Parts: sequence; C-alpha cells; structure tokens
Amino acid sequence: MDFNKLYYKAFDLVDELKACDVKVAFAESLTGGMISSKLVDVPGASDVFVGSVVSYTNDIKMNVLGVKPETIEEHTEVSPECAGEMAEGVRKLMGADIAFSATGYAGGYSSGADLPDEEDSETGTVCFGFATEDGTDTYTQFFVGDREDIRLQSVKFVFDMILDYLKENYE
Repeated sequence: MDFNKLYYKAFDLVDELKACDVKVAFAESLTGGMISSKLVDVPGASDVFVGSVVSYTNDIKMNVLGVKPETIEEHTEVSPECAGEMAEGVRKLMGADIAFSATGYAGGYSSGADLPDEEDSETGTVCFGFATEDGTDTYTQFFVGDREDIRLQSVKFVFDMILDYLKENYE
C-alpha cells in the first residue's frame, strides 16, 4: 500500500468531514489505533475527529464499548455483530455523528495463541461496523497480505466508506 495515497485519502476525508460539518469516532481492534493515527496525520483533523477507543481485548469491547458478552460468546469478537456493537458504543461514548469500528485477524500471531491452524487460518478477515443516527451497517472484507498490509487495507476501506457515505448523504 502506498503511504502517500493513504495520506491524500485521509486529507480528502478531513476536508469532506469539515465541509459536511460531521464529527467522526473510531473503535479499533486489529488496527490498534492506526485508523485514528492516519487521520490525525492531517492538519486540521481536530476539527472533525472526536476520539477513539483501541479495544484490543474483549474486556474493553464489553466494558467500555458496551458489546454484549453473549455477542462475543455466540458470534466471536471478529464478527459483524461485534463490529456493529463496537461502532454503536463508540459513537455514543464520543458523541460523534458517525463512527466506524474494525475487528479482525491481521495475522502474525505469536506461538501458543488460541487460533486456527495455519492452513485454515482466518488471517485477512476483517469485520467493520458503521454507526450513524440512522442506524448501523456492517461489512466483512477479506484482505490479502502480511499483517501491516491487512491493517493498512482496513484503514483505506474505512476512509473510502466514510467518503462514499458523505458524498451520498451530504452533497
């Protein structure tokens, strides 16, 4: 992934959020704050970005974002159901107009982790939640590459989806 292209995408997103007077927040698991970080690389992001929660553990997903324990038990933490609840939770917590979440399997796990065998690994599976005042949508994407590539593709997906939403609903 070309970092310059991602920076320009973030720049476009900040401009569009400003033009639409929309505030955004994120709930990040596999991206570990990368979505927020790439957005705040852009000067003026503070005008549109209200905050984020890096919810790398299920405890944070449940106790901070309000993901129901039964959602994780029934569907796992990498599911559209969990992603949707994460987005709804961070939107309410931060008072944002819109919120996006990302949870998934980026790969490169340490040995001994409780994960599927390498040949049937779910590496590259990423679930996203997108919450607005009108409701919540979820998306599941399958990205290819190493850990960094999957995380960067996730950032790009979030930026693209928000840009599309703003263009469809505010212009």
